[in-house]
Amino acid sequence: MTAPAPLGLSTYRWNNNLKSTVLLLAFPFLLLLLVGGIFFFFGLLMRAGGGANAYDRFAAFEMFDLQPVLGSASPFDLALSAVYAWWPIVFGVAAVWVLIGYFFNDAIIHMATGAKPVTRQEQPELYNLLENLCISRGLKTPNLYVIQSDALNAYASGIDEKSYAITVTSGLLATLNKDELEAVLGHELTHIMDRDCRLLIVTIVFTGMISFMAQMMWRSLRFASFRARGKGAGGVAILMLIAAVMLFVGYVLALILRLALSRRRELLADAGSVDLTKNPGALISALRKISVNPEIAHVPTEVRQMFIENAPSAFDLGGLFATHPPIEERIRILERLGGLPDDASGAAAAAPPQTQSAPKSPWA
Repeated sequence: MTAPAPLGLSTYRWNNNLKSTVLLLAFPFLLLLLVGGIFFFFGLLMRAGGGANAYDRFAAFEMFDLQPVLGSASPFDLALSAVYAWWPIVFGVAAVWVLIGYFFNDAIIHMATGAKPVTRQEQPELYNLLENLCISRGLKTPNLYVIQSDALNAYASGIDEKSYAITVTSGLLATLNKDELEAVLGHELTHIMDRDCRLLIVTIVFTGMISFMAQMMWRSLRFASFRARGKGAGGVAILMLIAAVMLFVGYVLALILRLALSRRRELLADAGSVDLTKNPGALISALRKISVNPEIAHVPTEVRQMFIENAPSAFDLGGLFATHPPIEERIRILERLGGLPDDASGAAAAAPPQTQSAPKSPWA
């Protein structure tokens, strides 16, 4: 069978990084778009129910102590005025939220997965494989953690050299051979080299922040409605309804952007593993074995996004809400990266993995 033309790794990495950057930059603007959208639709409803005189047109501005930016008192003017008045607050809250996630994410993630640190004495072969990969790129060796689980999975975490870590399950150590494990470590090391850990943490934080803002705005509007009682209470109630709908839509859009970013970074990490190990067949074989049993039931959904594989659910809606590309798609891309024929990896993954009761590696 004729091998397809190899896919250029440098071009592939550049394109993926560009798209990932665009997706990440969309998050803060999405927050401002939500604020503007809420007040724009509120302005439309106020205009429809309040007549055309100047007092009614400016009533919404007075209700929320906003100064018209354009002076037209149009719904667009109301939206622009709200964005102009509140953008420092929106970005301030975003900055604080990101800093909290930035400094405490590592401890939270390891606590959520139940990962425990391992020493070189406890896992010398694992350390040697990772150290050799790091030496080839002049990197400091990340910390190593192990999750005691029969599932096959791994993830990278951390924001700097002190906190960078790669975590694998005991099931992964018991099932993969040396080349396959090295390919998985190469995948996770690429996440660290490309700053994916930091990037994904920011996207998770932003999505959580939109959810938090939705709750805070809902409570604030309920309080404003209670204080308004008579005059203006109807308008605040309408704004509450609009805010609820808009924030729900915003949360869904943020989630879609976050998951799209996650899928792109997984493909890029696969490519990086090939660049490190020069062995696409090993990663293909590892992915096939991992796909048989990747699920660690106790791990939260947000953290599963960081795993090398997260099995699709019935609610992924054709991949729109999937955290990872399908395994077969990843394999097809890996075959192109290595210039392999489509069935080149079939023999390597033909034999079913042998599950062992002990977490000791079969190549130790």
